[in-house]
Amino acid sequence: MKFYSSEIVEKVREERRKGLSLRKLEELFHISNTTISLWVRDIESKHPASMFARKREKEWRDKLKNIGSDYKINQINAQILVSLLYWCEGSKYPTTNNVSFANSDFALVKTYLALLRIGFHIDEKKFRVRLQIHTTHNYQELLNFWSKLLTIPENQFEKPTITNPTKNMKRQNYRGTCTIKYYDVKLQLSIMGLYEAFASRF
Repeated sequence: MKFYSSEIVEKVREERRKGLSLRKLEELFHISNTTISLWVRDIESKHPASMFARKREKEWRDKLKNIGSDYKINQINAQILVSLLYWCEGSKYPTTNNVSFANSDFALVKTYLALLRIGFHIDEKKFRVRLQIHTTHNYQELLNFWSKLLTIPENQFEKPTITNPTKNMKRQNYRGTCTIKYYDVKLQLSIMGLYEAFASRF
């Protein structure tokens, strides 16, 4: 898979804002229009083909929205949902001895944490958070963002991991990777046991 620099991506996006079609962008930059379409999907276009594609996407996105909107969350199903999310993105015992969940999708991290608080009796003082960010980020701004998003005080954030960004294409609005740790090995084992039991049914 070929990667493109963030500079190239931004140049393509700027031309898209001027109204160029995907085909014109393909001709101008010699990059396939399918690749370009991923970079500019969030930029509104008046081109008929683009408008039709976005309309169809919205129809399919809305197809099951009422299920998610109307779904009633209680303690039991919150525990199940947490266990499934943890199965995907959590650290497993005995590699770690704490409930550790990491992701860069801030909506996912916030959802996981909300469900964890609903499903289990949580001691808020046991939370620790570590951010992995780039040297190009403003750490204080990201610290404020994640602290407010998660409603976890800044003094419970550990020293961040700071790395140099690569020259490869970056996602839009990337705000680092957030790892939430909760120091309770008994809870970790309980969550793992829950998703293992759930999986055994299939």
